[in-house]
Amino acid sequence: MNGKFTVRKAEEKDIVLLQNMIKGLAAYEKRPQDMTASQENLQYWLFEKKIATALIAQYNDEVIGYAIYYPVFGSFAAEGGVRLEDLFLCEEYRHGGLGKKFFSQIEEFVKQDGYNLIEWSCLGWNMPSIRFYNQIGAVQEHGSNRGG
Repeated sequence: MNGKFTVRKAEEKDIVLLQNMIKGLAAYEKRPQDMTASQENLQYWLFEKKIATALIAQYNDEVIGYAIYYPVFGSFAAEGGVRLEDLFLCEEYRHGGLGKKFFSQIEEFVKQDGYNLIEWSCLGWNMPSIRFYNQIGAVQEHGSNRGG
């Protein structure tokens, strides 16, 4: 894919986009019934409480994905990192290298936020995503060795 790929931090005006993308992830994970987040709750937690950071991926100015991460802390190492809660690309944009570009951009945002570690996990059946993370050298989090 040779178009223009960009990633930016989500803004309050993106709530409807985020909600729809989260619904897309829930459907992909075969759990649409679990997606109960209202726009109001997303706005409150993401933009008022700032409990997590949401990123928007765009290809040729079309929104094609999102990511959400939040801070984690390991007291034994006194190390701060983030937990990658969601990473989602619309199906038609997968398998063309954009996932790798997206993850690379997520890493840059995480570093800009002052963190040096990204934790992630996948549902056991989700082999396409597990293969993706393994291909980019990410190590799945199975319980913390960080302590605390």
